[in-house]
Amino acid sequence: MLSISRSLCQKNLQQSHFFICSVRTFHRTSAYKRFLIQDKTDHRKPQYLKLQKCDFRTTQNLHIPPLLAMLLRPVLRIGALLVGRSMKRWWIRKSGQEKEEYKRWFSQKSNVFLGCFGLYSLILALYYVTHLKTDPLTQRSRFIIFNKEQEKKLGEMILETHLELHKHDLVPHSHPAYKRLINVIEKIHIANRDLKSMRDAQWSLTVINTSLTNSYTLPGGNIFVSLDILKIIENDDQLGIILGHEMAHSLLSHSLEALSDQLFWDFLIVMPILLIWALFPDMTAAILHMIGERIVNVMYNLPFSRVLENEADEVGLQLAAKACIDIREAVVFWATMRILTEMHTLPPEFPWISTHPAHGDREKNLNQNMPKAIELRKDSGCPLLPAVDPRDKFYKRSLKEHELYFKQRGIIED
Repeated sequence: MLSISRSLCQKNLQQSHFFICSVRTFHRTSAYKRFLIQDKTDHRKPQYLKLQKCDFRTTQNLHIPPLLAMLLRPVLRIGALLVGRSMKRWWIRKSGQEKEEYKRWFSQKSNVFLGCFGLYSLILALYYVTHLKTDPLTQRSRFIIFNKEQEKKLGEMILETHLELHKHDLVPHSHPAYKRLINVIEKIHIANRDLKSMRDAQWSLTVINTSLTNSYTLPGGNIFVSLDILKIIENDDQLGIILGHEMAHSLLSHSLEALSDQLFWDFLIVMPILLIWALFPDMTAAILHMIGERIVNVMYNLPFSRVLENEADEVGLQLAAKACIDIREAVVFWATMRILTEMHTLPPEFPWISTHPAHGDREKNLNQNMPKAIELRKDSGCPLLPAVDPRDKFYKRSLKEHELYFKQRGIIED
């Protein structure tokens, strides 16, 4: 059995050093270590450093603590449900005369109740407006109620949870995938050191051996990569696209934005939930509550998540372009994912109920963004791209040729 214990990395903010902490597991031990990589003065070769203990401190501010925000979400929903049911049961116990008296009283005080509701809405609106921030990379205004220090603490907490969740799937640091991944991350990091968010970031890398073709980023720059996705990735250029996408999520603080947005929505819908459970029988209220949740999820939450994914694709493409990666491979990768889905090698897609855009949509969007990205790559002093466009090579293959090629690479079985 593999188990893990906590070990933290400390970043010296007085120096512009780059750290990567990678998780290492040991058989029948309860310790894991993070190996740190610091770029040398010439910014070429990484150097391993000894473990350093780190002390995370949260400065005094007006932001909501992330843990409190995570606890507030279920409390608000369940609390509204319970208060609504309590009000309904209280009303049922009243006699007809008492009900008439309360109706007259409510009619007389209706302006007070409307005023309270208006004040509540005004407070939410003011809080929303005063917590809008413009992202320096995209110039998009977004609602975020946490600061960077809180993101680090949240990241450490969630990281420990995911390490425990994958404790039997953690890949040892000696695995060749680590060296390959770290080299590409280092390349993207060095090429984008002009970005303050990149210089300030502290990255950690964890490789897991699961059946999911997936990679994801936790708050604070903690990147998880599955070995299975490396089977589909054809070369380091495609790997740079995937890692650039995950690093973009972190630089854009998408996890903080999503949590902030979800909490704000919980405050918005607390009154409708209360009224549903106060006015309707329990069974009807439960059905209406469930339908309302599904409508909000399909009409807002999932489209919002897909917007963030598309934004990470675009910014990740820019990060990769500045690192002199052949960014045309981005289109090839998502086209590969599309065809593998059409071949039923990968699970079917249902974009309108998914947190991620369809593979074909990502392929199309990246193709549209490619001219600007190629120009950025050229302006970054990169060597000329190979004369043969990998997109042309990919699109010239027939479906049968794609199938044969995927079998040769071991992606699909005979």
